[in-house]
Amino acid sequence: MPLGVHTSIAGGISNSIDRIEDLGCDAMQIFARNPRSWSSRPIPKSEVDLFRAKRLKAGIWPVAIHTTYLINLCAPDTAVFDRSVALFKAELRTAEDLGADYLVTHLGSPFDMGTDFALKRIGSALKEALDSGLGKKTMILLENTAGSGYGFGSDLKDVGRIMDNAALDGLDIGFCLDTCHAFAAGYPMTGPGEVALLLETVDREAGLKRLKLIHLNDSKGGLNSRLDRHQHIGEGEIGLAGFKALLASPGVRQVPMILETPKKSEKDDPRNIRIVRRILGAR
Repeated sequence: MPLGVHTSIAGGISNSIDRIEDLGCDAMQIFARNPRSWSSRPIPKSEVDLFRAKRLKAGIWPVAIHTTYLINLCAPDTAVFDRSVALFKAELRTAEDLGADYLVTHLGSPFDMGTDFALKRIGSALKEALDSGLGKKTMILLENTAGSGYGFGSDLKDVGRIMDNAALDGLDIGFCLDTCHAFAAGYPMTGPGEVALLLETVDREAGLKRLKLIHLNDSKGGLNSRLDRHQHIGEGEIGLAGFKALLASPGVRQVPMILETPKKSEKDDPRNIRIVRRILGAR
């Protein structure tokens, strides 16, 4: 399975390719811009061309872009919703310009408006992207959440319903499973039996065929803690036994995996990569 990390675009987006090559990875994820800003200035064409050329030479697949944290595709406030949709479309356009395979997005928060409101709101946002001619070169992936506060998308059934509704509008949407978020939202995965049950649930609620990417993160919080705090592989509450069971599962054997584990030193990414490869080698 392709393995990579979420890496920095500091100094220019094409530099992220160099960082991924230095780590010996064959997959990657980046932010295309400041993840805490509404700014959506286009990337210079020269930098886009350089990114695409470096990616082609390095043979990296897949390339995933994660949307900014400010986007709220089910915001009750009309101004925030409209601004979120505009930025989402800009992010999707950038992803397609860069030749990215996937655009990963959180679903946002409907606050106290409830599930039905959120489903309709998100469906409207995705349809607007489709109607503008986007989403055909780069696949949109919906990421599950930890369920803290009013955050939407911790229930895999809701993620599946969004993808089903999008399909009726002619939009092919995929799923990105974050292991930390799933565990924090109440889906056990600390051993073979629990992992098997999790994948059965994923298949039933969202569809394993639509699972295109896995964010491989241990969890600082316990089961059903609703705490969105990633931890190094094997050092959190999921533990090495859980990741050994997951990585040995036929249902995810070909699914690309991206590490979003903490980066407090330059040694952190290589260490987590080694641990995952050690598990894969012992499979």
